[in-house]
Amino acid sequence: MPAFVMKPRDCGKTFTHQQVIEIGLLNALFDRREPMSVVELEQSIRCNRRDLWTAIRAQHQLGNVKKDQPIALTASANIAIAAGRAAGAMAVAR
Repeated sequence: MPAFVMKPRDCGKTFTHQQVIEIGLLNALFDRREPMSVVELEQSIRCNRRDLWTAIRAQHQLGNVKKDQPIALTASANIAIAAGRAAGAMAVAR
């Protein structure tokens, strides 16, 4: 199950529909720990293919996703997501 389960309007932040899909894309790939096909991502994130490809292109331009088939996270994205989750866990523990 993806880690992104919060509503778009928590903690005073508002996310656009596309940002929610991009966050879901990164979380799905990180949680799976292996490359995923477009169909698997589509089912995991529950979005249409057009929105998914827009998210994949945006994250590819940022250097977070390898756009080959199947879709995979880059090494730097894996490190950044792991660090972000660890920092979030530390903030909650305090």
